[in-house]
Amino acid sequence: MPSLLGRTIALTESRRAAELATLVSNLGGRPYAAPAVREVIRRDRGPALAALERVVAGEVAAVIFMTGVGARALFALATEAGRREALLSALARLLVVPRGRKALAALREAGVTPGVVPAVPTSAGVLDALAAWDLSSRAVAIQLAGDENAVLVDGLRARGVEVVEVPLYEWTLPEDCRPLEQLVHDLPTGRVDAIAFTSAPQVRHLFLVAERAGLADTVAAALRDRVLTAVVGPVCGAALKERGVTPAVEAEKDTMGALIHAIAARLGQA
Repeated sequence: MPSLLGRTIALTESRRAAELATLVSNLGGRPYAAPAVREVIRRDRGPALAALERVVAGEVAAVIFMTGVGARALFALATEAGRREALLSALARLLVVPRGRKALAALREAGVTPGVVPAVPTSAGVLDALAAWDLSSRAVAIQLAGDENAVLVDGLRARGVEVVEVPLYEWTLPEDCRPLEQLVHDLPTGRVDAIAFTSAPQVRHLFLVAERAGLADTVAAALRDRVLTAVVGPVCGAALKERGVTPAVEAEKDTMGALIHAIAARLGQA
């Protein structure tokens, strides 16, 4: 089994921070927790309610669930609106597609059986899974995942699909930004050996905090030259490249566990 060799691994994940830190410790590393995002339900429920009504009315051919958090939020919204049973009935007739295992688990909790499960849990994987379905000139509802939707939305529109966006939550900075602020100062000093990003907003929020401290360029240089950067998925990697940093490690599988093992494997080659 690969080892992290006692190295310090910065973790910007929030929701599963404890689980990720345990994995780092179990692989012989030192976790440095600096949560970079917080998921909050959107105050404006109007767009999501309008999309929900279109789904219930059978005006869409398929519904894509990007995240477990978003799937549960949609079911909660439907319950509040007195439309949960109508939503479940509609989903039983429509093509239901979970992007990954978290969304799949949330659907199973609600008793919903997906029609397609992508082989690769990414937006590109969803597009590949839908390639066999003729959705041209039809509508497809997408439960949005923060701001990580461009690949899927653009890909569907290129196929002539009407995209019905279902915005349920958004990502903001953590309530307590002190760990992230400290990380910004520690990255250029050699106190951090590697950093693991599991979503694009984590990258953007790290640099937002760095900009506030006047350290954006310094942090970018540290990530290029000193700190091993690792990402889950191409969208996350693209956010890092926007800052002039090419990820050194990209997990073969779109999971956090695969990411930490990939970091260990890369450190073992050094």
